Amino acid sequence: MTFRRILFTVALLAGHVVPVAAQFPSLPVALPVPASAQPPLSSANRSGTEFSDLVKAGYVEEEFYLSGVGPAITATGDALFDAPYITRILVRRPADPAKFNGTVVIEPFSWFGERGAGWILTRDYLLRKGYGYVGYTLNINKPAADPKFPPGEGEVEAGASDPNHLYTGIVNFDFMREYDYARYAPLGSYYDPARFRRGGAPDPFVPQSQAIGAQLALLLKSNLPTGPMGKLQVERVYVNSWAVTAQVWMDYLDQGRHQSWRMPDGRPLIDAYMTGKMAFGEVGGDVVRVPRKMPADVPFVTIYSQSELMHDVLEGIALPPDTNQPMLRYYEVTGMPHLRMADLGTQHREFLAGDVGKGDDPQCQTLYDEPVEVVAAALLNAMDKWVRTGQPMPKAPRVVRQGNGVVRDGASRNMIGGVRPPWIMVPSATYLTEQETNCGLVYDTKLVLPADQLRQLYSSYRAYVKKFEAAKRTAIRQGYLLEADADKVRPIAKPTDF
Repeated sequence: MTFRRILFTVALLAGHVVPVAAQFPSLPVALPVPASAQPPLSSANRSGTEFSDLVKAGYVEEEFYLSGVGPAITATGDALFDAPYITRILVRRPADPAKFNGTVVIEPFSWFGERGAGWILTRDYLLRKGYGYVGYTLNINKPAADPKFPPGEGEVEAGASDPNHLYTGIVNFDFMREYDYARYAPLGSYYDPARFRRGGAPDPFVPQSQAIGAQLALLLKSNLPTGPMGKLQVERVYVNSWAVTAQVWMDYLDQGRHQSWRMPDGRPLIDAYMTGKMAFGEVGGDVVRVPRKMPADVPFVTIYSQSELMHDVLEGIALPPDTNQPMLRYYEVTGMPHLRMADLGTQHREFLAGDVGKGDDPQCQTLYDEPVEVVAAALLNAMDKWVRTGQPMPKAPRVVRQGNGVVRDGASRNMIGGVRPPWIMVPSATYLTEQETNCGLVYDTKLVLPADQLRQLYSSYRAYVKKFEAAKRTAIRQGYLLEADADKVRPIAKPTDF
């Protein structure tokens, strides 16, 4: 009897109604990765941007090989055949089962440096609230022509620096094996650029990406005695996927996998989807903002930084209205950059203004360094409430557009509309995007307001601080800042700026 038929029989005996079209993904196997002389890639126990004091938080971290057989799926949704894979998952869970809140957040690590972008943005909240976390690898062996770097991207003007050389050494299984060969030598997944295309070019995404994510969710919610979550009883699984690999989950929804791949009792494998800092279709394929097979039973939430929203503005792509049924939210967060130094993964670095010949350009000197993680945490918390209690997430106004541009206020020259953190409500800088400055950076930059303008806006530093603290209370009421995170948000300007 096949695994899927066994699950179907169990579901019938249990009295659950299974959707007629539902299929049950194959159950993968998770085995502990043998310890080596150093922590795993992306470990929260390593110093760096992903570090957290897990011992103090009462958490343990474990790495597992995840192996199985899953369909290789094209960008247009055709499942061509099943193929084996071996990848890895990095699990963080409360050591005490009593502290577990029943929810596991999963995210695919990013292409560059195996970065846990969602973890970096929400880790303090996750640890505080007792979530489980599982990051997982979607990767390939280095191909002859890497689709992550399409032909032409490396063509630069004479004397300029080629940004691709910053990335070619921190991608694919080759990077992971160079970091720790014994640990990551077994990893492998199917890839064929001739058979898998996206927008007329080789698909840069692993063909088994959807299967790996779904099978991971099935394993977590199956609560096996020997499963990777130990004695924890998993009730819900949320996706929290940021940056380019978020496209995988848009494909999953757009192609109807949410409805067709289910738990044995008919429940969804995934209970909520949050994606961030990704303009879907930007790396090829269809430009989609709402999945064409949008699920009716779970939220789909997308968070835009100023960079993604400006991309859509320039391309003339309108965002859909927020609705409670289906459960859809888009948030354009002003004062949020696409990338900060605090977001970089292992061995990942980016050019600064001086590296690209813009060392004298005032628009290119100052990077955003605001604590945007507090907004991400508040929105994840609101999504969790929507799932557990039915309380809808707040609806935010869209950034005001004018033609193929945005409308900025006359005083600070910041964007009007969108989610407005305290540093935008009470600004001390003009927050720009790379599309506007043409600095040649992945980072976005800001222009600090001069002292005379700050005095004109606030009269004194003391008055500025008072308004900033009031803005924090407003953000809490609006649902874009949690009370527990309020102390992390401090006035951006200093007394010497006045």
